[in-house]
Amino acid sequence: MAEKYAFFNSSSGDRTYNAADFAGYFGKFISNGIFSAVSTNLQLAASNGLSVQAMPGSAWINGYCYENTSELELALETANGVNPRIDRVVLRWSAVDRNIKLAIKTGAASSAPVAPALIRNSDVYELGLADIAVGRGVLSINAGNITDTRLNTALCGTVNSLIGAVYE
Repeated sequence: MAEKYAFFNSSSGDRTYNAADFAGYFGKFISNGIFSAVSTNLQLAASNGLSVQAMPGSAWINGYCYENTSELELALETANGVNPRIDRVVLRWSAVDRNIKLAIKTGAASSAPVAPALIRNSDVYELGLADIAVGRGVLSINAGNITDTRLNTALCGTVNSLIGAVYE
């Protein structure tokens, strides 16, 4: 079909729309990222032992909305006894699983660790919320181990709209 149009009322079942139609529509003028109305939106904090806690908040990925309504505990894998690593906390949109969820991407233990890369393709799109430095043999995470990446536009960023945008 060369032409596509949307959101007319159905007459005898001649119009059907699905989530992808609405996501495609909203995705044209609302960018990916976290909503910035509250400074702690989806912020990560140290918790008990090798775990972190995501604060309540909301985000937008590829035309789909995510909301976390309460503090959510995320467990990290056991620390390596020889080398440190950097884990990355992401908000992951999955077309295959049809959901958006918080996840921890465990980094590789190394003498010079780097955070795992984000996946961004037609099936999975990740926003990087924080990087967690997991020292060798540590039993707990503290605030100093958490690097907030929510405002880094290459990793996450905040939701913007095209309203008021200038085109050349």
